[in-house]
Amino acid sequence: MNLNYLAQNLIKLKNEYIDKIHSYNHIREFIPDPNHQSLFDKSHLEILHTFFKFNKIYYKEQSITLANIPCISYEGDINQFWLSSKKYDTNYQPFLPTWGLSALVMVLVAKDLGFENIIDIGSGDGRLLFCGSILGLNSVGVEIDKDLCDLQNEISSFSNVKFQVINGDSNSIDYSQLELENTMIFISALPESGEMISYGITNQFEKYRDKLHNVGITLMGSHTYRRYSRDRSMWGWGKFIDDCGLKIVECLSLPSSWTLDEKKETPYLFTLFKY
Repeated sequence: MNLNYLAQNLIKLKNEYIDKIHSYNHIREFIPDPNHQSLFDKSHLEILHTFFKFNKIYYKEQSITLANIPCISYEGDINQFWLSSKKYDTNYQPFLPTWGLSALVMVLVAKDLGFENIIDIGSGDGRLLFCGSILGLNSVGVEIDKDLCDLQNEISSFSNVKFQVINGDSNSIDYSQLELENTMIFISALPESGEMISYGITNQFEKYRDKLHNVGITLMGSHTYRRYSRDRSMWGWGKFIDDCGLKIVECLSLPSSWTLDEKKETPYLFTLFKY
């Protein structure tokens, strides 16, 4: 499967979706009808629809056709969880989800790169874990907010898609209890706000260097920078990538809630530790 082609077509569908769906809900996205499209695996889409149907963030469904593909639009509200996630002193990125289809593409990239496990830092409502599980990867999420952990467990239980959820601070959990070899670690935080959590995690990994065979980190970059941004290289992550001895092996731009109404999508940087 050509994942760049898949990402480009997803962006085209997203742009048409934004033109057609006029809503005050910032949380809105679509999933194609599994039987009437050729982009994604039919079985993956069938299960992904259950994620939205069992996720209490979403309360509105609407049929829509995009590029002659029948789809379901899902709209929701995350205010309750966004506010809940802000109450923790060590939470540097309040909850705002990426798109379900983008999560599916990201996990497809991880699998295509040969990873067998994923760890999602700040796993939110568990969409990356959900996609990892349906693709056959061992999936573990670390989420500091108990309400979001409860939501993840509810979705897992109702959909019968199993993954592990750890309720805790990503900078204080014992990573030696997790499978680290052949693992892609997703850090769901934008540059600057996510810098501290990212350095905290990589500093901990220094203890486990002997276990870091084929281990990577996926970073959420940005095409826009604040006026006094410290780092404007590599989508905001250049210094971090150099400091931590990482190399970029793939970069895809995908729709997310951060870039819903923008022409440029969110760049996701797939990196590997050099040692």
